[in-house]
Amino acid sequence: MHYQAIRYFLGYSLEDWVAILTIIGIVIASVRWLNAKVKTSVKSIEDNLLGPIRDELNKLNRNMQISNRQYEKATQRLEDGDKKFIRHDEQLADHERRITKLEEHR
Repeated sequence: MHYQAIRYFLGYSLEDWVAILTIIGIVIASVRWLNAKVKTSVKSIEDNLLGPIRDELNKLNRNMQISNRQYEKATQRLEDGDKKFIRHDEQLADHERRITKLEEHR
């Protein structure tokens, strides 16, 4: 019996399959290399450009929170002062009434 080696698979020879697989390997390696370069570039942009902006926004956010707390405290002090003023005004009116009554009795 004489065996003949299969030289074709799905219509392509062994040399064609090696060339196809080599091209696919080169494309995959190129895509991986390009992906790594893009990730490095994006990280560099984030660190160098967006990092300082993010830091400044964090500082601004902290300052706004401090400012809001101070504003709330000032508002509370103003409301407390208004209450004291109203109480003093009522006391003054009461004193005026009592003085008027004392003067009327004399």
